[in-house]
Amino acid sequence: MDAPAPAARKRGLKFCPETNDLLYPREDKERRVLEYYCKTCNYCVQADPSEWCVYVHATVVEEKDKISTLYDVTADPTLPRTRDVRCPKCNHNEAVFVSEPTEAGMTLYFHCVACREKWRDYV
Repeated sequence: MDAPAPAARKRGLKFCPETNDLLYPREDKERRVLEYYCKTCNYCVQADPSEWCVYVHATVVEEKDKISTLYDVTADPTLPRTRDVRCPKCNHNEAVFVSEPTEAGMTLYFHCVACREKWRDYV
């Protein structure tokens, strides 16, 4: 059976065999290895190389979260406006837009000033 990927391994707490206190990770800067030590009795054990990853933070970004607006951009007078597009929801012809470069070209994000609908166009 294959070993799990490093990010999928279960990370557990380690305890001192002498005092049953929690072992804390630290780097031995001289030997450049990870070790676990007890703050109470100075017990120390070198970590196995498979345990060198102490913490994993995985972030999942969903597509719906990518088009988020933190404020009402339709009221911002510094953003460009256009009358050359039609809102897919209310068919109004004025929208505020921002652009963002992507690998495939340029993406324009539009915000209808009438109904605040958001949509994008790939240029």
